[in-house]
Amino acid sequence: MIATVTLNPAIDKSLTVRGFAAGRTNRGEVTRIDAGGKGVNVARAAKRFGLPVCALGLAAGRNGRFLLDALAAAGVPADFIDVPGETRTNLKIYDPLKGTETEINEPGFQVSRSHLEEMKGKLREYAPRCELVVFSGSLPPGAPPETFAELISITKECGATSILDTAGLPLRHGLAAGVLLVKPNRAEVEELLERPLRSRRELADAARVMLEMGAQQVVISMGAEGALGATQETVLMAQPPAVELRSSVGAGDTMVAALAYGIVRHLPFPDSFRLAVAAGAATVARDGTKVADFAAAQALLPRVKIDASVAA
Repeated sequence: MIATVTLNPAIDKSLTVRGFAAGRTNRGEVTRIDAGGKGVNVARAAKRFGLPVCALGLAAGRNGRFLLDALAAAGVPADFIDVPGETRTNLKIYDPLKGTETEINEPGFQVSRSHLEEMKGKLREYAPRCELVVFSGSLPPGAPPETFAELISITKECGATSILDTAGLPLRHGLAAGVLLVKPNRAEVEELLERPLRSRRELADAARVMLEMGAQQVVISMGAEGALGATQETVLMAQPPAVELRSSVGAGDTMVAALAYGIVRHLPFPDSFRLAVAAGAATVARDGTKVADFAAAQALLPRVKIDASVAA
């Protein structure tokens, strides 16, 4: 079994606004309202990939109940800690005229030390039954940047491995905790290393730095430009197939679910990496926070181009 941990979930409200303009009155149409948060998306995608999965995390208020109902409807067992306040709402604004997506994300509910200690206890309960635990998304206000690192250490003590998909100081601390795999996007790696990554060589060097910082596998996602995957033995660049952009929300999370599939099914890293890129592309072609399933990823798999020359 795998478990996902979402400490700062969200409700994703997707709007279509033709000719969206900052600083002006815009009129749009709400196209979807979905349960979101990276770990929630990973859990739903993992379920659609046929993996036994449970979702853990924190939730609050009416939006939290909506989120738990959505997980139940998707057939994902969930065990969330109820905290005061309200689960955040994130806006995703798509402009079909400009072909742009704009995200406006709320910070989330405030958490206390007691909430985080309860989360650690819940992880100690579940991790011994898991082969893999996925930690995804941002930390809510009140959670120190070491939070994911502490949870990763507990996971290791319980005999499971972990994936981390986050940014900033939580990513830095998580790397130092000895995580199995990290999946930041390019902007998050640039923030982590405090330098721009303009070329494939610079991306490859950045991945090697993160391997030195503690990860065993690194996947850097770059949207339509593809992704770079690295281990101590290999560095690969993947180009996804061209698909019609419907919504990029959840694409990176579906990639994480595919990487989790590869780990628990003991696939070679190049095969897991290729599957992840196909899964991300399949999700981009869907509306709202709607993750792709295994069949959709498999259908695009032959069209993913892999280049190992970046390692030179």
